[in-house]
Amino acid sequence: MSEIFPLAQKPAPRVALVGGQWAQNVGNAFFNLGGEYVLKRVFGEDAVGFFQDQPNYRTLHNKFKGNPETYVDFAQYLDIDYLVVQGPVLGGWIRESWEKAFRALRDNGVKVIFLSSAFFKFTDKEIAAVKSFLEEYPPYLISTRDDRTYGIIKDWLPGVPKYDGIDSGYFLNRCVNPFKVREGFRYITSNFDRYPEPELFSSDPGDKYNSRQVEIEGKTYFVSVPKFLDKYAHKGKIKGYLADYFDKRKLPETFDGRLIVRPEHRFFPHITHKIYRQSNATASDEPWTYINIYANADFTLSDRVHACVATLAFGSPAMLFTPSPRSALFGRVGAGEIRNKLVTLDLGMLHEEQEKEIEWLKDHV
Repeated sequence: MSEIFPLAQKPAPRVALVGGQWAQNVGNAFFNLGGEYVLKRVFGEDAVGFFQDQPNYRTLHNKFKGNPETYVDFAQYLDIDYLVVQGPVLGGWIRESWEKAFRALRDNGVKVIFLSSAFFKFTDKEIAAVKSFLEEYPPYLISTRDDRTYGIIKDWLPGVPKYDGIDSGYFLNRCVNPFKVREGFRYITSNFDRYPEPELFSSDPGDKYNSRQVEIEGKTYFVSVPKFLDKYAHKGKIKGYLADYFDKRKLPETFDGRLIVRPEHRFFPHITHKIYRQSNATASDEPWTYINIYANADFTLSDRVHACVATLAFGSPAMLFTPSPRSALFGRVGAGEIRNKLVTLDLGMLHEEQEKEIEWLKDHV
């Protein structure tokens, strides 16, 4: 009878990093992975593990309705020292999402850390709701991802340490080592899965388009979207999907001799006609494919904040096409003009900001 040998035992992780919802927005994975790197630097390689995000964040669900009544909020049963939440978690529905878990964690002596945190809409109503919740359930510390959020909360909860930090997605260049592409192969990324993808014209396409002039690599282009599509898409997320359904354009496969690669950040719900309607499209339920694509691109045009974050983190230019207030995270790293032009990060400056944040966290945990 053969003897069964147990696997080598490691201590169980003591820091639970809340993550997930990757398939509905892979950008979440970018700051999840960066946050994992940060926490491992702070607490140690074996101290950190992932745990699931709340289910009421799912696509097209009214988040104010909270989690399903039958949901087991299992985080409250973990034997841990810290629970870490990230991203635009300071939303108006924070109580509906987290009150049950935070109450149990508080009663169990677990410390809650807000890392790379931000408001979602920055409305007065949202800010008041978040302030009320945090006064009732004060976290152990708060590190923000943009100056705007930090400016709002810096005088709240005097006993809670706060840091004007950066988005954890900017740490991707420290924790992911992308493949290289073959010598001579060049491409750009065009990621528009919320608003219609603009076309790049060398001359004004006329009054049927909403256009603006942008300089790309020393040349002036008209970045243009058909007016009727643009107007409809800005009426809401569902209308944005309908605008895509009525978009009958066939967009070019190349730009200035380079392939146009079109990643879609929303793998689920998997709307196949939307994802693969244009050439050179790709979608995945894991983040590393996207990170490789952005890391090697000549530049990125996108309506997704974290497509631009990933591109910038690896040293390439990016330009953002969205009115979302969550774009405030670019100003924190000197890229505040990203909605007006292609911008590039100073990677030396970024490295300094990364290390300063890690050292501050080490000093306060």
